[in-house]
Amino acid sequence: MKRWIVCDLDGSLMPPSDGLFVSKAVQEKLIALQEKGNTVILNSARVFQGVYPLALQIGMDTFGGYLISSNGSHVYDMRTKQVIDCIKMDSAQVLWLWQLMEKHNIGIGFTQPEAVICNQMRMGFELDQKNCDIDYITTMHPKRYLKAEVVKCSVAAKPEELETVMDALELEIGQHTDFQVIRSTPTLYDVLHKEVSKQGALEKLLKSLHAGWDQVTAIGDGYSDVESIRLAALGCTLENAKEECKEVADMIVPSCYEDGCLIWLDRLLEETYESH
Repeated sequence: MKRWIVCDLDGSLMPPSDGLFVSKAVQEKLIALQEKGNTVILNSARVFQGVYPLALQIGMDTFGGYLISSNGSHVYDMRTKQVIDCIKMDSAQVLWLWQLMEKHNIGIGFTQPEAVICNQMRMGFELDQKNCDIDYITTMHPKRYLKAEVVKCSVAAKPEELETVMDALELEIGQHTDFQVIRSTPTLYDVLHKEVSKQGALEKLLKSLHAGWDQVTAIGDGYSDVESIRLAALGCTLENAKEECKEVADMIVPSCYEDGCLIWLDRLLEETYESH
């Protein structure tokens, strides 16, 4: 039976913020699974420019598959090379968010096709930059660069700076925009349209493909991965994942990322698992 292989990236296929590519061993097994007729769905909080290079590494330009990026804001079909779903943020609200973060001396950035546009290179942006095949441009004039849709903004600063202001700013953002705030790392928060979620995008995609959860296997480690792990025929997580993931997982693998996810991939190659 054809399998849909749903992969979270950071903390699942690779260590968090580990760059653009998985290890050679993980690459080879994901290619082998696709050669057997399975389809990969990469489901990540990263922006598209941080997911697409990995998709090319594992041969999805040949085999097809789907990229869910920016926490579910953007869905891309590797076979047709087309965006098949996109939840956009209102440009006027993006500029309002920029001004709000400027007022509090917090880093703010939004992604455009050619670059991430930000007001200053703060710690969170510097750490996140190596995960994207994209330049960062700092500017005092964001409107000049706002030339295409925005699906995700990020705010960045030192952890102690964010902890001081973000609770109050999150309330203000909720009152004045259609946005939600999600903590990504200690130095980075994502700001997205309130209708966006990784699980919602995955559910919508699977429905469009007429795929049931009995055909799905999934790996993840964070709160946004819990439902896909729970619903999948084989749900996998790591020993250092969120407790909620471990409570619903069928497999819990070691936290050494390559060794851990390789155990899951070897299980898939054996094709021995059955649906719940």
